[in-house]
Amino acid sequence: MAALRRLPIRQRQVVALRLLLDLDTTTTAEMLGLSTGTVAAHLHRALTALRRSIPALDHQELTP
Repeated sequence: MAALRRLPIRQRQVVALRLLLDLDTTTTAEMLGLSTGTVAAHLHRALTALRRSIPALDHQELTP
């Protein structure tokens, strides 16, 4: 998906771990060497960007 590839690498990593691999925020943070707040921020920014770039997602719930 092109929209996913356009995300910054860290946001892609967070999306992959949180949504695709269904890891929790703490585990994701530990794996990436980030705080849980930073993981949450990256996920929020990534989902916002994906919603904007894929209009069909604007009406769907994208939450972990």
